[in-house]
Amino acid sequence: MDKKSFIRRLLLVIAFMLALTSGEKSKYEEVIYKLGLPQEDSPAFKEYMRSRIGTNEAEDTTLTFQDHAYIMMRSDKSKVKYYKYTDEHLQRLYEEQFSHPYEKIDLYDIDWLEEGTIVRDQKKYHLPDIVVGNKSILKVKTTSGETKLKLPVPTNTKPSVGLAAVNKESMLIEIEDYSEFNGNDPRTYLLFLKQDLSTYRIVKKDELNATIESGKLKDYLALFPKVTKEGSYLKLYDKYIYDKQANKVRKIKKADHLSRDGKYVYLNGEISPLRNGVQQIQAVDHYLKGDHQYVAQFRIDFEKIGDKADCGSNDVESAEIGYFNENYVVLDMEYEGFLAGSGGRASADIDLQQSKKQPTAYLTGDFLDEWDVPSTP
Repeated sequence: MDKKSFIRRLLLVIAFMLALTSGEKSKYEEVIYKLGLPQEDSPAFKEYMRSRIGTNEAEDTTLTFQDHAYIMMRSDKSKVKYYKYTDEHLQRLYEEQFSHPYEKIDLYDIDWLEEGTIVRDQKKYHLPDIVVGNKSILKVKTTSGETKLKLPVPTNTKPSVGLAAVNKESMLIEIEDYSEFNGNDPRTYLLFLKQDLSTYRIVKKDELNATIESGKLKDYLALFPKVTKEGSYLKLYDKYIYDKQANKVRKIKKADHLSRDGKYVYLNGEISPLRNGVQQIQAVDHYLKGDHQYVAQFRIDFEKIGDKADCGSNDVESAEIGYFNENYVVLDMEYEGFLAGSGGRASADIDLQQSKKQPTAYLTGDFLDEWDVPSTP
């Protein structure tokens, strides 16, 4: 082959590859960028704002949602307390957000034991009384009576307890032992207990997956959230999903990000910084089957975000998921400036409710740690 023929063929190959690349890019729409946060309430925005409640002193867990009311649990040292608030109550707290579209309202400082309503009728919601007494004796009281259980922790300590899940048949109580705490996670036990107090089982948290596959917890599986309507997949702790049909606990890959409700996976969502360009989200059942069906596919450009949010730079230093659920994704980005100490931060609230192919990204940002409100939204 002479030199001219080789060059001609090489140019044809390059042209072919460029055509393929161009065709691939055209398959995906880029998000629509808007400055400021959404100016109207929506179910997905409400759920996002709800995720921001809580305090630094205690951990709050949502147990149930019915009749537009959330039943919450707070672990207060060795005792459990319950309270509730409504959708209307939550909306009143964050409606100020719509008057300040460039600054996110922080709900972390709200004390829900004061703002919310203490649950008086625990029977209605199947909520047990839970208290840790002397010598690490756990006292649990339901409508069927009271039982006392010796916890597998040193008798001279009082572990932290909390109700992780409950229904009319059973409950799941978390016990955290800090007696050998050295800065890492505490030793955690999971107590599965029937409402009638007839049977129970205590499992180390790191042995939960194997115990489920053994069948020893089959009477308590309803305590775990359904990932699919028919309940063929259940969300366990961390990034683990139980496949009931295969009787196998499956783990979401390290590089991928599982949504808060356990129903969706943001592919490569744990890579930092996030990859610029095409973003893909799958339903968990399709993800575990290994197919190529996606609930959302769209393009994002971090350089454009840096420019539009006025971060003083478009050189992305870090980009990661701050929140992810079915119809709402929040991406947090940091930008490195040309000079030492310069740059800024930006946040993109991606609303997937109206479109999964070309969603709207609502942008807020700041430059040099000072809030920068754009003069022309």
